[in-house]
Amino acid sequence: MVNIFKNAKAQERVWQSYEQMVEQWPIPLKEIDISTTAGLTHCILAGQKSNPPLLLFHGVGDNSAVMWLLNIEELSKYFYCIAIDTLGGPGKSIPNEHFNKQKFEQVEWINEIATYLSIDVFNIAGVSNGAYIAFNYATKQPDKVNRVVCLEGGMVTAPIKAMIQTLLMMFPEILIPTDRNLLKVLKKLSAPNSPLFDNHPALAAHLILLMRTHNQQAMFVHKLHPYDKNAAVAVRDKLYFLVGEHALKQSKDFIDLLEDGKFHYQVIPHAGHGINHEQPDRVNTEIINFLTDDNDKSLTSI
Repeated sequence: MVNIFKNAKAQERVWQSYEQMVEQWPIPLKEIDISTTAGLTHCILAGQKSNPPLLLFHGVGDNSAVMWLLNIEELSKYFYCIAIDTLGGPGKSIPNEHFNKQKFEQVEWINEIATYLSIDVFNIAGVSNGAYIAFNYATKQPDKVNRVVCLEGGMVTAPIKAMIQTLLMMFPEILIPTDRNLLKVLKKLSAPNSPLFDNHPALAAHLILLMRTHNQQAMFVHKLHPYDKNAAVAVRDKLYFLVGEHALKQSKDFIDLLEDGKFHYQVIPHAGHGINHEQPDRVNTEIINFLTDDNDKSLTSI
């Protein structure tokens, strides 16, 4: 069975910190564990059930408690929010023996969650790898998706290149992984002079803990499906991409894909990869407007 954390003590520390993050959510919520074929999937529910459902997916090294901390109050006014801890990620989902490359199917896993919650058609929003999960699901199950917002991610064309770029970005600090150096890595992912981690030290401390304790190889079980332009264009009007301004240099190839496919997108000023943390008000507005707008969205950029 896949080990999500480096050891049992690491898991205990993360889960304690996870609950401290959840306690900072400024709204009523409910935590549940859903039994799926690949293991228990932990979800945080917020908002009225009568609202349109919105599935939320975090990135590779994150979890739901920290990812949506600064967004959930506003999003839950409009949607029944279902923040899902990805199997293999450093959250509270617990994979079983079926969580392996041969048996695990990401789309089927999401369908099981939706079936358990009795939701037939829903919106999705995701950040980084969560954006890929959202995008991939939309192309595979368009009948189940109303609209999708992909933040700092979506299509995958060259996963090995992206992994190498990420590793290079973390040098040299990652060679001596002190709290100070890991904070420097986080700041490299943010816009210059971003006050995010000064304003939210508990958020920074939790992310540093995840960097120390998560076995990221556990995420390799998720098979990446390469970009299929025809499948994506077929659901183009359901998709909206948000890109951080500071990430543009690294995202040039991604922007070229968006332009080539005439996808709807927006560049968010003064934001890096941690787009929804750095500019929560702007990102909330973009998500809410797109998911609740009955009119077609025109192609936009900065």
